[in-house]
Amino acid sequence: MESRDFTVYYDRKDDLPGLRTRFPGGTFAFVKQPSADVRQTDRPENGIVLALRNEDLQKASAALRGAACEVYVMPGCVGEPIRIDVSKPRLDYLETEITHVCNLNCRGCCGFMNIIRDEERFYDYDRFCADLARLKELFWGIAKIRLMGGEPLLSPRLADYAETAREIFPDCDLRIVTNGLLISKLSAQTLERIRKADCSFDISNYPPTQKKKKEIISVLHAAGVNYNFSIPMRYFFRNLRGEPALSPDPAFNNCIFTHCHMLLEGRLSPCSFAACTYRFNRRYGTDYTETDAFDLSDTQLDGWSILSAFTHPHEFCRYCGSGIIPIRWKAPVSAANARESDWVIPDTFVNSVIAPKAQALVKNSAVRLRAKIQKK
Repeated sequence: MESRDFTVYYDRKDDLPGLRTRFPGGTFAFVKQPSADVRQTDRPENGIVLALRNEDLQKASAALRGAACEVYVMPGCVGEPIRIDVSKPRLDYLETEITHVCNLNCRGCCGFMNIIRDEERFYDYDRFCADLARLKELFWGIAKIRLMGGEPLLSPRLADYAETAREIFPDCDLRIVTNGLLISKLSAQTLERIRKADCSFDISNYPPTQKKKKEIISVLHAAGVNYNFSIPMRYFFRNLRGEPALSPDPAFNNCIFTHCHMLLEGRLSPCSFAACTYRFNRRYGTDYTETDAFDLSDTQLDGWSILSAFTHPHEFCRYCGSGIIPIRWKAPVSAANARESDWVIPDTFVNSVIAPKAQALVKNSAVRLRAKIQKK
């Protein structure tokens, strides 16, 4: 990156000395509100650098849409500046299943892994690469990418997926979501490749995982790989309504897991649960809607339109409960032993009236707690 005078936006005062050294002669502006404080420079030849928190880059770059000058980002003020194309938006979140098999097969799994059938065990690697490349045509970056399953550690090409995601989206906060039970079986080479890809583990803290927690921590510390443990997971949650609601608004507005966009075999969905419910339909002959996803093969797609659609209620929200209804965790539960009631909410006064009101009261606190747990 050539040396010149840049307009540098930053949001942590402790970063300013390092930025002054990195960009001598630059103009520096402190940012409190990304969408309001970031502006296009009057001197297009200068260029703009966004040295902001990862979660603020989406709004900041959108404020520069159509800028004539070059724009760079330094997510979290780490590493080398990355040039971005502000004619495209940034996606805030993406998860994708790199495996469709699991070593736990929990009751009520939100990916329906214990009842899945007639699918390849893994997300074809070449298809994965092509789909991420297509997403790069639609979005300049993605704030967070989570490689999931099933159990992603069952993939023999785990490090390949991580390295490809990092190469195509160098700005992302990259995570592998795992129950952690197979971490001690990963080779030193695989762990080193994951570390070099700046990829961390989000470890779902199920009862079997809790028993191996010390061993898991020891392995990851020795490998220098970052990780997070979730809170202890002793409950899953039923999500499916027996009958659709008249409006999608209550479920969308009450959702603790909003914006969990999923890439699944060439389709981009606003909600991971919506993306996977076709498996429930196949198993039980139900007809929950499968129409919300965008087909990436459609060359008319536009990132801004997709982003707008994702910020509004969608059809599947009519089929999703607006209050959390717990079901005690249990594994393994085979397809033969799984029941529709593992996912479908019983139609009672408590579930239809009391639970939604209770969730509305705790939603903001729950979202903040979830974000705090998932931070590096």
